[in-house]
Amino acid sequence: MSWYKAVLQKLRQANILAEVKIVGAKVRAGVDETTFLDINHDPVSKGYSYALIDLKLPYPGDKRVFGWDDYPHEGIKGIKSMKSYPHHFQRRREGGWIFEESEMRGDVEAEIETVIAQVKAYLKTLQE
Repeated sequence: MSWYKAVLQKLRQANILAEVKIVGAKVRAGVDETTFLDINHDPVSKGYSYALIDLKLPYPGDKRVFGWDDYPHEGIKGIKSMKSYPHHFQRRREGGWIFEESEMRGDVEAEIETVIAQVKAYLKTLQE
């Protein structure tokens, strides 16, 4: 549980999130009423998922804008050939997913800075 404290503190210091809290076993940081960052982390297995979610997206089911995780996505063509597999970054493009290499490895306390920077960059594009 020690990772929660550091992550909560860094998210609050980012000054881009309206609310930062623990929901079940994850950290949820709200941008507004429909957009939030979910941080899931298992310190034992190092399994993780860092995802920006926008409930207003028109896609059924999965409302992620982008995120990092170590889920193997067995049915995705070419993902196993990535050097970082199963670690990857995924983002939406025209309703579909683009999968890219990722340096994330589930060290949430160190990686949260990268996540915050990506969220900030995304929010800036919405203001332009």
